[in-house]
Amino acid sequence: QLVVCGQLTDQCVESAVRDAADLGYLVTVIEDACGANSEDAHLKGLHGMKGFARRVKTEQVLRELSGANNGASATKNDGRRLPRDPIDNTSSAILTGSHVISIPKPSEHPNNKDQGSQVAILRSLRAAGVKFLRYAIVDAYNTIRCKAVPLPCTMQLLASRTQRNSSASSGTPLDNPTSIAEVCFAGLPTHADVLVPSSNLSARNVLTLKPDLESLRVLPYAPRTAMIMCTAHDQLTNELSPLCTRGLLKRVLHEASQGMGLELCVGAELEFQLFYSDAKCGFPQPVDATTFANAVTLNEREDFISAVYDQLGEQDIPIELIHAESGPGQLEVVLRYSNNAVQLADYVVLARETISACAKKYGMKALFLPKTSSTTAGNGLHLHFSFRDVRSSSDNSFSDSTQTTGISRRGESFIEGILDHLPSLLSFSLPTNNSFRRIGPGCWTGSALGWSTEDKEVPVRVCLDLITQEATNVELKLCDATANIYLELAMILAAGMEGIKKGRKLRPMATDATSEPLPQSLQESLDLLKNDEFLLSILGPELSTAYIAVRESEAKNEKSLEEEVMDAFHKA
Repeated sequence: QLVVCGQLTDQCVESAVRDAADLGYLVTVIEDACGANSEDAHLKGLHGMKGFARRVKTEQVLRELSGANNGASATKNDGRRLPRDPIDNTSSAILTGSHVISIPKPSEHPNNKDQGSQVAILRSLRAAGVKFLRYAIVDAYNTIRCKAVPLPCTMQLLASRTQRNSSASSGTPLDNPTSIAEVCFAGLPTHADVLVPSSNLSARNVLTLKPDLESLRVLPYAPRTAMIMCTAHDQLTNELSPLCTRGLLKRVLHEASQGMGLELCVGAELEFQLFYSDAKCGFPQPVDATTFANAVTLNEREDFISAVYDQLGEQDIPIELIHAESGPGQLEVVLRYSNNAVQLADYVVLARETISACAKKYGMKALFLPKTSSTTAGNGLHLHFSFRDVRSSSDNSFSDSTQTTGISRRGESFIEGILDHLPSLLSFSLPTNNSFRRIGPGCWTGSALGWSTEDKEVPVRVCLDLITQEATNVELKLCDATANIYLELAMILAAGMEGIKKGRKLRPMATDATSEPLPQSLQESLDLLKNDEFLLSILGPELSTAYIAVRESEAKNEKSLEEEVMDAFHKA
């Protein structure tokens, strides 16, 4: 039994409680012996331990401990008796002739559910015609890096581990069949696998890939392959790597739910342009020259759009809306709003891959490049945010109709947190030289620091429900698909969370007179990031050093717009 009292609001204490519960300890929290500074902090601390510990008064614990010392058994909240001696609970003794065999009690019989699920998953994939299992990560600069393990090899590896009676069956199914060099996570630029020395990374260390079963998908455009998204871990200690951006997003979300009692919700609007796959006249040509919400693109590209919709559906990626955008050959796919930000990020990665594959099948190439022409609209990846208080019955804690703005106080603080760090955040949401070609006055992206309601010319826009006219979420328009979506979401959400924790007061709505200019280049944003102590603390020293070094090397590698388009076209 673990008895906890004192500073119940400390994160280390909460982590110890959860770890002890996972190891099988009975965890007892003495709720009237807490050293928190306030009632609110006290309740938050208790909430963070909910589901992992029982909460009792000091008097009850003293009675139980006194009874145990006198040889009596303590009693759990559910009425079951606690053992008076831990040794008695470890095994039963069976006398066989002159030998004593110790076996676990029935309640402690090992349960190999994970081992069974591994076998079931692999057999199901084999029955579906899958030959390869692709383990994938997205590096800090938005390159998908993966390795395909033949399914028979995976099954053979699983069988050999089981025969050796290794600890594999107690871990996550299909754990650690492959690894990728540490430098590939944050030390290589997007244009080539050439190490940036100032990243402080090397090829000496490798990180093992631990798959997230929830992300497992059979790829409709490559039906003999299944792909699973992974987190990266130290191969010796198995600890999550500080270079893993998917892991960073998970850590931010854990703090939101456990530390702040908030469920963060995210939506995404993915824009791209379709070009004929053969570059006539030596330069890529868009498939049409239509305008916003025009029916021509929907009519002429219906087979392609239908194929994208079907293939995303096969991967359980829900689509809310598809329409033509302002640029030539441009479409927007709106992904359904989600209360699982990591899953939404997976959807963005998988949707981008699916759209590209479908475009090739229909003789086209899909370009997500932020700007393909100086005279037409660019491609963004607008992100929407809201949150829900897990202790409230309300579905949306972002809105509050009693407020003048229609936004709750925490919602206002969330927006202010983003605005406060937005100049530095652009180094994550607009992470390339080409990204900054897309923004400017009249581009519907916002080019000055500020917020407003339903104004498409500000970077931070509060959206209203079409029926009730209540504020539902906040949209950040200064984002595009060249960003690592996991890293981008982690940093934006962390900035909003800091605003809530500090109770920041939302500045007035933007006007031409009050708006401050935003960075005009990637290098300018990176320079501001270097002095943003909060964002650097979220990144950590290893990832911040590598990220700034590599992005600065890319910022210096300037190309013309035509060269950028041709590079993107050849890679598509």
